[in-house]
Amino acid sequence: MNSAIDSFVLKGGHVLDAEQGIDKVADVHVAGGKIQHVGSREVAPGATIIDVSGRYVSAGWVDIHVHAYGTLGFANPDLVGVYQGVTSFVDAGGPGIGVLDQFMELLGHLETSLYAGAFIRPMGLLGLNFIEGNVRTLGEVPITRWIDFAKQNRDMLRYIKCNAMGDYGPGTLKLTKGLAEILDLPLYMHIGEFQMQNPEHLLAPEAFRIAEAGDMITHLYHGNLGQVIDDDGKVLQVVRDAERRGVLFDLGFGGYNFSWTVAEKAFAQGLIPHTISSDLQQFNVVRPVKSLANVMSAMLHLGLTLPQVVERVTGKAAKAIRMTDRAGSLKPGQPADITVFRVNSGEYEISDCYTQTRKAEKEIEPLITFKNGKRFDVNMSMGQDESNWFLQIAEEHVPDRAARLSERQRGFLSALAGRLSSTSWETSSAERLDIEKALELQEMFHEERSSHDLPLKDALNAVYASFLDQSFTMQIGLLLVRLEQPFAIGRLREVSSKRPLAA
Repeated sequence: MNSAIDSFVLKGGHVLDAEQGIDKVADVHVAGGKIQHVGSREVAPGATIIDVSGRYVSAGWVDIHVHAYGTLGFANPDLVGVYQGVTSFVDAGGPGIGVLDQFMELLGHLETSLYAGAFIRPMGLLGLNFIEGNVRTLGEVPITRWIDFAKQNRDMLRYIKCNAMGDYGPGTLKLTKGLAEILDLPLYMHIGEFQMQNPEHLLAPEAFRIAEAGDMITHLYHGNLGQVIDDDGKVLQVVRDAERRGVLFDLGFGGYNFSWTVAEKAFAQGLIPHTISSDLQQFNVVRPVKSLANVMSAMLHLGLTLPQVVERVTGKAAKAIRMTDRAGSLKPGQPADITVFRVNSGEYEISDCYTQTRKAEKEIEPLITFKNGKRFDVNMSMGQDESNWFLQIAEEHVPDRAARLSERQRGFLSALAGRLSSTSWETSSAERLDIEKALELQEMFHEERSSHDLPLKDALNAVYASFLDQSFTMQIGLLLVRLEQPFAIGRLREVSSKRPLAA
């Protein structure tokens, strides 16, 4: 059930809200999409009473590291958002300054609040199989463009991301740190070398040295090169020094970035993440990540108490990304972003990213999500459905949704096909991605869109509808460059030549 109720009371639930010091059974009163009161109070006339006795109630969960957009994103990000107990999330590096305009077009139709942790590369992240390392792939850093975008869209940007991996060298980390300072945003750094595996050029120690108070380092418990523990299992001094300076550590479970061995050794020495995030993306939503709830269950098994776990996806998460004005607490006046969940007892197996498993006795299960007071009944399986995470080009047929394109969209596609025929490219695999060609094709797309005075959203949807059955939102240059040129041009011409369905 998805419904908006103007006034309701969540009655009899165990409220966990560290920001208000609440850890007890209490009622939560909501009206007009806002929290009105937590505790005993006369029920407002006409308010709906929702019995949540025997359940836990917290502020809506905040996942500061997901991939909703781009080469790692989902067809419908809400299926790993409000339908899994998450009311706000941050896309960790999917867009860079060159595609943030495209990213913005994704925001309108989502129920979950989506924010950007923008990447230093203008194109954003390029995909799991792309080998990070060549500094030239980062392209240019247009400072004035960043400043202008941040000024116009301050509310949407939460941090600036870079990867401490590959052969970029520490200069790229410092460059990103400088950009973050210019924009007055936290720096967010990935650590863990899972690609090049070169122990002579590890950047993780440099990430801990460069980070300052309020900056964030993700993948705290990864098991790749550049771990937070030494060969003897002792937490590195450089990590302790960063912690003392106020650097924040994010879990960032991911498909390659959580090791039970590292987690247990580091946790035993008191090294605990300040925030818990999933790093959900197309390639890990089935396993091992599954959901933020599964990651929370892993942390519960590791040794955090339930209030500590919940605080790291509510109050602490909201503070880390500077969103305490709208998330992280059930304080009166806050948006009615609420997660109702239970803790199940039984036998549960939780896997890390390296085939190690642990037998857990507790499992956190979200049941109901409220976003601005609108109710969403949780359905964990929808996010794992193949249609939501497997991006496949419709090579043998024209997607049905192409029939709904307007005459203007078809005219644009016809012109784009002609423009693309003026250049040539070889189909890129992720390992040999031609970034320069992707940028060239993207520029052609924008020039034709502009000449047709077509809104960006309409132009993007026209191309997506020509090749994709599901509404994935890959960077348009990366989508085009992965297609065989004759096929791409032929399909655009085929779609543009057909009459649209009657409105």
